[in-house]
Amino acid sequence: MKKIFTLLAVLAISLTTRAQLAWDTEFTKNDFNNAQTVISKSSNVSYSDPVLGLGGGLSIGKISILSVYDDECVIALSQTGIAETLTFSWQGGSNGTFSVYQSSDHSNWSLVLQKEGNTISTGTDEELALATTTRYLKFAASAHSAVSFRKIKVTELKRLSAGTDEWPFGSDAMVDDPVASKNVNIMWTNIVANVTSTDPHFSASVATIGQKNLVDQTTQIAIRYSHNEAGSHSGYIVIAGEGREVRIAVSGKTNKYNQTLTWLQELGECIATDKVTLNAYTTSSLDVVYESSDPGIAYVENSVVQIVKAGTVTLTATQPGNYKFNAAEPISKTLTIRKADPVIGVSVDDLTYGQPLSEAVIRETMNLVEGSFSWMDIDPSTVLDAGDYALKVLFTPANEGIYNTREVPVALHVNKAVQTIVWDDQPTELKVGESVASTAVLSSGLPITYAFTECLLSIEDGIIKPENEGEVTVVAYHPGNNNYLPTTVIMTVFTISAAALDDPTDAPLTPQQLRAAQKYIHGGKVYVSFGGHTYDADGKFVR
Repeated sequence: MKKIFTLLAVLAISLTTRAQLAWDTEFTKNDFNNAQTVISKSSNVSYSDPVLGLGGGLSIGKISILSVYDDECVIALSQTGIAETLTFSWQGGSNGTFSVYQSSDHSNWSLVLQKEGNTISTGTDEELALATTTRYLKFAASAHSAVSFRKIKVTELKRLSAGTDEWPFGSDAMVDDPVASKNVNIMWTNIVANVTSTDPHFSASVATIGQKNLVDQTTQIAIRYSHNEAGSHSGYIVIAGEGREVRIAVSGKTNKYNQTLTWLQELGECIATDKVTLNAYTTSSLDVVYESSDPGIAYVENSVVQIVKAGTVTLTATQPGNYKFNAAEPISKTLTIRKADPVIGVSVDDLTYGQPLSEAVIRETMNLVEGSFSWMDIDPSTVLDAGDYALKVLFTPANEGIYNTREVPVALHVNKAVQTIVWDDQPTELKVGESVASTAVLSSGLPITYAFTECLLSIEDGIIKPENEGEVTVVAYHPGNNNYLPTTVIMTVFTISAAALDDPTDAPLTPQQLRAAQKYIHGGKVYVSFGGHTYDADGKFVR
């Protein structure tokens, strides 16, 4: 018990000295001992230490008036602010009267409460309304009455209210309409309050309301509703300060404008190389967005159809809207895309007889469409005779999704081939009756034509047969034909002498002689040269 009393006493003494009794604060021993708070008191008035109250409850320090005749205690309230209520608890006895008075100037007192008679009270709580001008309180007792006052507190008057607790703005506003405004009266007394909004679409025309020491004032504020965003909005305008708060529920709806999408263009069909520009438009002037049912066939970029390949695709024009406009009703149209016939020019380089068609160089002369060529109706390995031909090639485009294949007639010229004749290492000293093979070779493999200046020999199947003595010039050439050009003329001079008396050539060559003899080919046949004479492949003398 002693420890509790000591603690409470220390707490009371530690309070800072105040000029007058502060609002909303319970009277303490420190206030009683402060001459600026208790400005007058009789000698029988005292302030007791805390005691343990009845029923085990702790009673805080109290003013005790032990009256014999008339005793009183005058308390000065805070000189700023406005008085509202006085609360206290009292205990007292009979045979006298105790009273509570109020005053604005410490001279003109008015009675607030008076108790008298033979009533005994224990811990009765009182709550008394004070005049707003009250600055002083007086607790008094008369005759043979004894009374104690405790839990003394004076509350400061603070009032805050609004002319309405909700303010709907309706639902007819459109985005970008001017800010809507409605006025609301705020009634206040002796308060300074901040004005805030819980929703950014609503605001108030003032940031603070009120002023200290004024009673029953009215401030008109404008609540504003901004239509910068579509939707349903709601919140509160909150006026709050010094423990008081008023909330005005605000609500409203801002609507978007409708827009109409128009697309008069008929799509139907197009060629894959066409440039198709779409021209849908809206009443809002917002850009139209196009979507493709199959971007692998076609898609839209900057309102132009980008064709990937032939096919059928559905293009849908939409306008999704924005902060101001609702989405437009979409419109869909079907576009059928046909392959284009490639525009090409074709030329074929000449061939020379002997070259197959596969070696022909086919050129695309216009360079508009990439692709490749192949021969039609003829085997590419075919070798054509020299001359002019009307043939066909098939053009296969590189992008077969855009272009058709195309048959193209072409003219082909096959030149005659060049042929050459060589006549080297030919024996020219001959004897009558001793035949030799001609060593003349024609590159085309065609038979060589010979001509003589004198009829001293004959040449058959490439075998030169001397027939008479003398000197003769032999010319070798080929006049050309449908596929070959003529050759140049080559001349060889032969000297023919008389035949030998003994002709050992009638006997065939022995196997040993045949193996040792020199062999050569002429006119597709094998000949053997031995001892200055010519033999066939079996070693028989050739006359």
